[in-house]
Amino acid sequence: MNQLYRSIHHIVAALLLLSLGLSTGVQGQSASTEADNQRYLALLLLNLPIEKGPELELIRTAHNYGLNAVYIAIPWDKVYQQSPTETPKWEKFDEQIQLATSLGMKVALRIHLGRHSTRINGFWEESDSQWSQFDTPLLGGYQDTAFGFDNQPIVNKGLAFIKEVTNRYKYLQTEQKLLFISVTNTPTQEGEYYSTILKDGKEVPTVYDYSPSMHKGFQEWLKTNYKKIERMNFLWGTHYKSFDEAHAPSTPWEPDQAFRQRFGKDWYIYRHLVFKKYVEQTVDAIKSVDANIKVISDYGSVFDGASLRRGTLAYMDLNEKTDGIKVNDDLVSFDHRWSVDILKSASPSNYLIANELFVNEFLDNTIHQKQIDENFAHGAKVVAALISTTKTLQRSEPYLRAAAANWLNKPMPPIVYTDSVGYRLSDAVEKKGAQNVIYQAWAQKAYADPNNPRPIKVVLNEDLLQPSYWDDASNYPPYILRPIPMQIVAVNKDFSYKLPTDTFSDVDGTIAKMVASGLPAWLKFENGTLWGKPTTLGDFRIKVTGTDDEGGSTEAFFTIRVDTQENANRPPTVNSNFSNQTIAINEAFSLPIPEDAFIDVDGKITKIEAFDLPNWLKYENRVLSGTPTSLGESRIFLKAYDDLNAFVETYFTIKVVEPQFLNQPPYASSPFPVKYVSVNYPFEYVLPNVFGDNDGYISSISIQNRPSWLDLSLNVLSGTPTEEGEYRLIIRAYDNGGAYVEIPLILIVEIPRLRFELVRGGRAIDQSIIRKLEGDNVIPYDQMPPLINIYAYGNFDYDRVNFDLTGPFHYSSSTNKFPYALYDNESGFPPMAGRYTLTVKATSRDSTVVSNSIQFSISKGDSLDIVGDIPAWDFYPNPVTDVLNIRLPNDKNNLLIEYALVTSSGKIIPVPKEYVTTADNLSNIALYKMFLPAGIYLVRLSSEGQLLKQYRIFKK
Repeated sequence: MNQLYRSIHHIVAALLLLSLGLSTGVQGQSASTEADNQRYLALLLLNLPIEKGPELELIRTAHNYGLNAVYIAIPWDKVYQQSPTETPKWEKFDEQIQLATSLGMKVALRIHLGRHSTRINGFWEESDSQWSQFDTPLLGGYQDTAFGFDNQPIVNKGLAFIKEVTNRYKYLQTEQKLLFISVTNTPTQEGEYYSTILKDGKEVPTVYDYSPSMHKGFQEWLKTNYKKIERMNFLWGTHYKSFDEAHAPSTPWEPDQAFRQRFGKDWYIYRHLVFKKYVEQTVDAIKSVDANIKVISDYGSVFDGASLRRGTLAYMDLNEKTDGIKVNDDLVSFDHRWSVDILKSASPSNYLIANELFVNEFLDNTIHQKQIDENFAHGAKVVAALISTTKTLQRSEPYLRAAAANWLNKPMPPIVYTDSVGYRLSDAVEKKGAQNVIYQAWAQKAYADPNNPRPIKVVLNEDLLQPSYWDDASNYPPYILRPIPMQIVAVNKDFSYKLPTDTFSDVDGTIAKMVASGLPAWLKFENGTLWGKPTTLGDFRIKVTGTDDEGGSTEAFFTIRVDTQENANRPPTVNSNFSNQTIAINEAFSLPIPEDAFIDVDGKITKIEAFDLPNWLKYENRVLSGTPTSLGESRIFLKAYDDLNAFVETYFTIKVVEPQFLNQPPYASSPFPVKYVSVNYPFEYVLPNVFGDNDGYISSISIQNRPSWLDLSLNVLSGTPTEEGEYRLIIRAYDNGGAYVEIPLILIVEIPRLRFELVRGGRAIDQSIIRKLEGDNVIPYDQMPPLINIYAYGNFDYDRVNFDLTGPFHYSSSTNKFPYALYDNESGFPPMAGRYTLTVKATSRDSTVVSNSIQFSISKGDSLDIVGDIPAWDFYPNPVTDVLNIRLPNDKNNLLIEYALVTSSGKIIPVPKEYVTTADNLSNIALYKMFLPAGIYLVRLSSEGQLLKQYRIFKK
């Protein structure tokens, strides 16, 4: 009956169109005029419960408020709940669609492929799920999970369901009642990589997908693009022996850092390509049923920090085959004009831009109204309000009615952009989202007139996806590692010189051969050796070409001087190589030659010459300077002479470019702290994110002066030192233009130590250091403040420091707050005369453990007489908490004294001898070891059956 009704309705609609002189063409031709200019305010239904809920009432009420569309989620696990072969349950969704269309509302469908974690059996296994950085399967707030985008057998099952849904409801397209179809997969019903994980009941950021198949696919992809592990190691700053060792970058301590530098960009690109292939398969599945159906991507966002983990920053390339994009604006933290501009300005004119209004009943209605108004004002076609209860919908009536009345009867005018801003994908990946890169520049233009905000075109350069990204992965030619010094030989004597094997080096391979050319007639070159008998005096300039294993080559030059006799003079050498320079045309350039650029071990450098200079460059007083007036590249040769006129030569290049192509070097925002490393303990240090680049991104980080025991891989320093010492490392960060910045990192390898200070306790304003606290210190009681504290310092950073103070006073504590203190608040302990033992144990993340115990005294007398003028049989404190102290007479045999407590009920509790410590005729009774309840006790001291003394105390 319904099918017959739809057929009749379709025929009537066609006759009506013909009577108006219009064709019945597909959407996008004349029949879509209304759709092209119509805005839609939609009710979004998630359909989370299996059973029916208030959805039908919500649809009727929404229509009554003026909404003209419904966006209906069709979850896979609500249609096929337990088995892929069971009878599908369509009734709930059929009813919602039929009601909406009967009311004249348009319908959009969200096909949700995520499934509740208890309903995946028969569809996929847990091992088929996407896996997080924490090595756990995907699981979100609604307890949904999802399969990996690269898991083709499971993807195929999802595609089959997509086709099934599309076939069932394709009549909506035929009847022009369908707005679009989207496909989602995350626990929050968005179509992307999920960006959080449940840990201890809370959602924390993480990165997906680290499944075994993604790891393997990433390794194969790396092998295809880099071809040689040496090249990837050079660009990644790693030391892998094969691609099979190159796991996907993972930084659980700060998930977003997994996408930093070259290795992170590679990981971002690979995830993007896997995701894009999946997206395009879903689009093809829908359009294989009806090519006219609009398919949109439904994202959380494309510009915020979480979008880095979502994999949606490269939204243009990702959506080459889709007809639109929907995002989900946060009501408070997002700028709703910006969120539309960034999507619409980069899209074709007929692209469908949609936004989600996540209704929050705790926020004012005007905040909801503001989002709708700003979305529509900047060109959004659809705003979908997520409302799941009739109470929330009724509360939303005022702004929904107002928005429907204000916007839905107005045609959408074309958006005219009169200004623009732009950014690069690499920048957005490096800086955690376009929001952090370009928003401020956009806002300055969009709100130039705060009373009249205007749309601003946002241009995205998806540079990471361009072929030029892989230019860095092409062969790097060799470079001159050690310039060959001049050779001085005697005339008419046999000469032989084997070219040094370290003349050239290659960052991404090996030196395959060296060839010498430009030889005089008397000189031969065979098997890496120059030989012959010179017959003519003079200087002979030899060219040596080093060729790597892929055919790249570089030239070096040196001179053979034929003299009248043997010459013991050792020619100068190059002490530090010169970096190639890239400079801007028409801008002044100056390059001083460093004093230590050349050295002479048996004399001194007397002069340095520069030759083969371009006409704009001059050399005076060891400085190259000039202003380039034309583009191009020049090779600059330098010769350094010693006091016997022997010389060495080297060269570098100067490349002149347009200013916009001039690479700004990276920078370091702060120095590295000195790190202390424990001998024979494994050490691990994650390099802080201190490097940045204003016109690109940090591509790789390397170490200069690296000791053999230390390794750097994916920004983590690790190793186990075997002896004490100080290492001054140079951490060098390269940008993607080849420029670098370097800062030192000092590692001090020591045996772990702790030192202590006695501190005045109390309020922060009163706290001050009294003195350094060392073993066997005797501190006069009369110099003590009312409260004292103890600080511990170590030569390491510790994650946990445990204190235990025993003696006349007992206190134990644990802290991770620096400075490490016995009391990490405004408290302290009252000084009491006696001998104390302080034991401190500190542990760090890298398993370093250090423990130190010292004994010190607080004296009423001197170092020999700690108790001083304390009267015999005096006791303190009272009330007592942990330790009771009793001053014994000097003439008593302390070893014979027995101690006991008497409760208020008369029960006698002997004090074990090991709980009593006596020194200097002062007994410390450790009541805390007896676990006594609070109350009044008698303390009895007796000797050989005779009562010596009895005290009445209050135990707190």
